[in-house]
Amino acid sequence: MGLAALLSPEHRFSRWLQGWEFEGLVPALAALAAWPGLLGAPGRRAAYALADARGRVNARFDRDWVSLALQRPHVSAMTRAALAALLPAGAPIEPALRERYQTLAREEFETRLLARRGLAPFALQADAAMQQLAERPAGCGLLLLTAHFETFMLGVAQLAAQGERVHLVISRISSDPRLHPAIRAHFAKKYAGIERLLHGGRLLEIEDHQRHYYRALKAGEVVVILADAPALSPEAGVWLPWMGQTRAVAQGALRLAASTGSALGGFACHHLGGHRHALALSPLFPPGPGLEQAHEQVFAFLERHIRQAPARWWGMHLLPDYPVASEASMEVSNE
Repeated sequence: MGLAALLSPEHRFSRWLQGWEFEGLVPALAALAAWPGLLGAPGRRAAYALADARGRVNARFDRDWVSLALQRPHVSAMTRAALAALLPAGAPIEPALRERYQTLAREEFETRLLARRGLAPFALQADAAMQQLAERPAGCGLLLLTAHFETFMLGVAQLAAQGERVHLVISRISSDPRLHPAIRAHFAKKYAGIERLLHGGRLLEIEDHQRHYYRALKAGEVVVILADAPALSPEAGVWLPWMGQTRAVAQGALRLAASTGSALGGFACHHLGGHRHALALSPLFPPGPGLEQAHEQVFAFLERHIRQAPARWWGMHLLPDYPVASEASMEVSNE
């Protein structure tokens, strides 16, 4: 039996290997990057190089934890379809596909490092974003949208760095029983460590804790939601321009902002090389009658940032699942 078969998502060995990766390798990379003293910079460089190599292997064999949970190649095929829509005509797909897996491999170890050491191991350019946050609309909560792009968790932690109580909406997918136990433990440890950085903010599954996020926004706190999810059906979505077409996105963020009278904005992180990152914050729109237009503008902000490095949008495999409107159907829906 060849290596390709052994490491494919269908093979038992590949699924078993996740235990070694997420219980051993990923936390070891975080420890290596966090090592004090003499090994500080060399250890950090080695950790990033090893994460990059792991991403290359995962790209070759579609060793994404979603594909492994489904026990079939899935994410790679969906990512190729997304890249065909995102990249210029004729641009090669495979280098971008590989970069997507490398980005996720880096994110997996960087978030464990963040959970272990906080923001100290990172150099994050965020002065302008933090000034914007300090001047946010008063007297209301702030709902910030972001995407499964780069190491977005660094942005969540940075937003809380000056004392803001920040909450992050998560979903049940991280505790899905189809996931390898080591994957579920990885998420649990990552979330527990990052939660300690948020000044009392929480990371709770939205399916069971909608009231928590409602109360947080009503109390004037900051809530972050990953908004790059497709609507479950054309009727249950918000239609807006997204990635070159009019698509139906999940309506949860807009409904939450409207029901709590919250200001609305978005943020994106960019990897600048090694441990260096940058945080960008969109304009922050006050609550009011223009909320739907503000929601659309925040998605435009996210799209602009994703298009700067589309291969690093590691949530792009969901793009083919978005309902897409034809011009005729949109004319009917808008009448």
